Amino acid sequence: MDPATWSPRGPRAQGNARDRNVAEVPAQPERFDYHGALVVIETGEDQIVLIHPKGATPAAPASLPSDPCELGETPREAAVRISREKTGLDVVVEREFTTFIQHGTPTGTMCAHGYVARAVGGSLLLEGPEGPAIEYSLDALPRIVPVRVANQRALAAYLAYRARR
Repeated sequence: MDPATWSPRGPRAQGNARDRNVAEVPAQPERFDYHGALVVIETGEDQIVLIHPKGATPAAPASLPSDPCELGETPREAAVRISREKTGLDVVVEREFTTFIQHGTPTGTMCAHGYVARAVGGSLLLEGPEGPAIEYSLDALPRIVPVRVANQRALAAYLAYRARR
């Protein structure tokens, strides 16, 4: 299989259909340039962590911790690294809840992997590499930065996933 082709039955698929929002999994393989991880870090029953990128507007100030995977790193491993680097929290990844292809990112087409992780240690960064990491109640989430479309999609998939639990 071409390493830049993703298939839900191929070696890059992780977890099983119950772990992901399978409605977003493409029926036919799609080409992509890289894998990326987007992480919803749960700190309590109804609380998650978002970061506030520098330069974001007050109307839409937030983002999920997310980044491309590094060379040789699985998306799941990237989720743990990204969580630590961007929020200061140590996490345990509990499940992959969505996988989708996101076109038009600054670095090309991404195969995006959305993970739910549970905070198990560390402390929130007040001055992280993208800005402060802040804990929010699910009923008081700020809007996601408009250009971070993959973040918007992943957060919407997470909220839909939670509604089904």
